[in-house]
Amino acid sequence: MGTLMQDIRFAIRMLLKNPGFTAVVVLTLALGIGANTAIFSFVNAWIINPLPYPDSDRLVVIQSLDTKTGLTDNGSTAADFHDWLLQSKDFEELAAWTPHQFNLAGDGPPERVIGSRVSWNFFQTLGAKPFLGRAFIQSDDAEGAPHVVILSRGLWETRFAGDPNIVGRQIKIGGESYSVVGVMPAKFQLPLAGRSNLWTPLALSQKELNDRSNSWLETLGRRKPGVPMASAQAELAAIMARLEKAYPKTNTNSGVLLQSLKDAIGQEAGNQPVLILFWIVGFVLLIACANVANLMLSRATGRAKELAIRSALGAGRYRLIRQLLTETVIVFITGGLVGVFFGYWWLGWIEAAIPARIKGYLLNYGQVSLDLSTLAYTFCVALFAGIVFGLAPALSSSKLDVNTMMKDASGRATGNRSGSRLRSAFVIAEIALAVVIVVCSALMIRSFVGITRTNPGFRQENVLVANLALPEAKYKSPAEIRAFYDQVLDRVRALPQVESVGADQQVPYANCCTTLEITVVGRPAPDPGQVPGARYSVVTPEYFNAMQISLTRGRNFSTADGPSSMPVVIINQELARQFWPHGDPMGQKLHLHAAQDVDATIVGIVADVKMQSVMNYHHDREIYVPFAQDPSRAMGIVVRSTADHATLADAIRSAIWSVDSEQPVSAIQPLESIIAEEYFGYGIVAQLMGYFSVLGLFLGAIGIYGVMAFMVAQRTSEIGIRIALGAQPSQIMRLVVGRGLWLAGIGIAVGVVGALAMARLLVFMLAGVSPHDPLTFTGVALLIAGVSVAACYIPARRAMRIDPIAAVRYE
Repeated sequence: MGTLMQDIRFAIRMLLKNPGFTAVVVLTLALGIGANTAIFSFVNAWIINPLPYPDSDRLVVIQSLDTKTGLTDNGSTAADFHDWLLQSKDFEELAAWTPHQFNLAGDGPPERVIGSRVSWNFFQTLGAKPFLGRAFIQSDDAEGAPHVVILSRGLWETRFAGDPNIVGRQIKIGGESYSVVGVMPAKFQLPLAGRSNLWTPLALSQKELNDRSNSWLETLGRRKPGVPMASAQAELAAIMARLEKAYPKTNTNSGVLLQSLKDAIGQEAGNQPVLILFWIVGFVLLIACANVANLMLSRATGRAKELAIRSALGAGRYRLIRQLLTETVIVFITGGLVGVFFGYWWLGWIEAAIPARIKGYLLNYGQVSLDLSTLAYTFCVALFAGIVFGLAPALSSSKLDVNTMMKDASGRATGNRSGSRLRSAFVIAEIALAVVIVVCSALMIRSFVGITRTNPGFRQENVLVANLALPEAKYKSPAEIRAFYDQVLDRVRALPQVESVGADQQVPYANCCTTLEITVVGRPAPDPGQVPGARYSVVTPEYFNAMQISLTRGRNFSTADGPSSMPVVIINQELARQFWPHGDPMGQKLHLHAAQDVDATIVGIVADVKMQSVMNYHHDREIYVPFAQDPSRAMGIVVRSTADHATLADAIRSAIWSVDSEQPVSAIQPLESIIAEEYFGYGIVAQLMGYFSVLGLFLGAIGIYGVMAFMVAQRTSEIGIRIALGAQPSQIMRLVVGRGLWLAGIGIAVGVVGALAMARLLVFMLAGVSPHDPLTFTGVALLIAGVSVAACYIPARRAMRIDPIAAVRYE
């Protein structure tokens, strides 16, 4: 222990003796370790740690499965869910929920609140309990039961001022009275349901329980102790097989797929991009470590005379290795300590970049901290890397020819051949890793730029969106719904600087999407389970003008398309291409199944519109129905105007409240902002990968610069002799740059192979760009080669200016 403390004190003195060298090394490590610390915090919080529910490993999400195509969907029918409840034996609990937006009135201005309708055992299934009041009981979930509601702690504190007597209090939701029975703790959430602020019972009606066509319920279950996932999967699959035989019209090709709740939340939150970022920052750290190992090796070579004297005085090779290794480990741990501060900064930047709406779908609402496990990880990384990357330089530098070193009057060490090979290997590894990082980053950035530049089929600039949902208790008839929206649109249209205004049940990216089964009238009926579907939206006549969606054929809707006139629809180009590849759809009739169940005549064709997924380069089939013929209580009002957004939003609210002072209005947002939130995940990953690629490229350039500078310093005498014998400056330049490019070329070749493998992991995140895109790979190779030439230029210039007389004098 005494000799170890002596080594530590000596190491600290030596490092302080060279503050410039120490600062460069510590900063290099801090950048790499800091990036790892930040990304590991997300890996730890979202992937490693268990979910915040008791026995969370038994929780599963039940997805609908098309057994013919293999496609899955989160929705299930109420009838199927009811059959699972009656027939399943492997589950302790089966629960269902559906996202819902509630109109909350009283105790302040009317407000539209995001929440969920849930089965009575929803909280029980998750193992959660209210901190005030009680959870739902089975009698709350019956059709016609007294209305009850559970509040989130946030809503309880903000809307009701944290009233301790809130339980039992009557509040107004959707124009009806609800009794508050409980308040959930602040940390309770189900990320799959977003940021829910209140919950009401599903209270399924008999009509809903008999419905096997509409898949609108999301379901989860808690397996009984000891029941494996495979057994539960087999049981539900058997139930679905029986239902397929009993109800072939609706259940043909219908199956289920079980997924652990942890995996489902991770898939929704973006665990795969986080893991890819973790790989990338790991590569950055390896580059930083190789850089530091090279610097330590060069420094040890410069101290060869000192080490030879210590060896001559009796220090064994083990003692020298331990001394050199101690210095390296101290540097790495110091870099780790400084890296924590960089990690804290990165963490704050990432959290601040996450939009508030997105945080509801992330564990703990996206809040991640540098906890003890993260700090322990940082310390272990620094210690392990210090030992691994310090051992090779220590072993190489401790191989000394004491007699030769003691006879060398110049005191200059040329280093041994193994040290030279080791330095070259480190540089090749740095360049290879830099190629992998930059290629992956370039692919992501190209994909993201392509996504943002893709024409969505409408103009998103200068458009505000206000979502409304009329309470059923107040607006019971279609005539009342039509009258409300007609008045609101007229008043908004009259506002200053408003160019056009319309309304859509399914505004792109804002409240998408509903699908409806359709068939062409006059054609043979498809087999059960083969009925095609299309996105279905109710729009007002001015909607296409407000969104600037081009009409390619036929006519727009008009006021003549009323409730008593002939049912009409407008379709998009994709539906026309698929259903009439060689024919004319104009005047043809579509049968709209389910709720509509009417034959509607096609009167127009509009351009394809991207409704939701920024990654989907293929358009969906879409049909539009005139609002007057199928009025919807939930509509999105779109307003095109050049007015200031905040001022116009206030004016829109006033116009709505002038029609109904109790009608809540959701946050009125620019359509550009809504779409930008959809891009968020891809954008932040692309940004981070861009930053890390620049960092990796910078560290790689420093690495090759350091090796070439050391080579010039070690070969000063040789270069001086070459110049004395007539070597031209261009020849010296080629000597140095050629050596650097040789190392860079090997590194690029190795890196391209690694990048080809790594890029395959990005396939699910790339849109419009191949993971093996030749332009990207060629461009990155040329970039790395150019950076390598630039890094070699300064040492080469220094070599060209060597004074041969001064150089030879050392000999």
